[in-house]
Amino acid sequence: MDLMSINWVTVVANVVNVLVFFALMKHFLFKPVNEIIAKRNALIQGDLDEAAKEKEDAMKLKTEYEASIADAKQEAADIIDKAKKASAREHDEAVAKTQEETAKMIADAKESIEADKEKAMSSLRQEIATIAMAAATQVINHNLDEEANKKYLDDFLGEAGGR
Repeated sequence: MDLMSINWVTVVANVVNVLVFFALMKHFLFKPVNEIIAKRNALIQGDLDEAAKEKEDAMKLKTEYEASIADAKQEAADIIDKAKKASAREHDEAVAKTQEETAKMIADAKESIEADKEKAMSSLRQEIATIAMAAATQVINHNLDEEANKKYLDDFLGEAGGR
């Protein structure tokens, strides 16, 4: 046999060996590896789907959170507005009450002043009447001449002014 000749039996045996080896590899290696790859792809796809769902849920929560924040801000603004209105109303009521009390105090003071004035006038009238009676009594008791009457009147007025 020549070194350069082809031995067909060896070639066929090698081809058969390669085909048998390939069939065995396909059955025992490629098939399980493909199944593992398919499972891994399914797992990765499931994780991607779950991540997309969680992202969508997070976006919904974010939207709800933003809406609740906006509602809370609006509610806070409403509370502040109500408090301002209540404060203004209470202030106006307090001012009105104070004005009413002031007006009543002024009216009471005027009445008191008027009553005191009437008392003073009454007391003054009584005093004048008493002085006039005393003067009349003294004039009757001392009916003198005009110059003596004048002197007597001056003395009396000085005496009455001292009281």
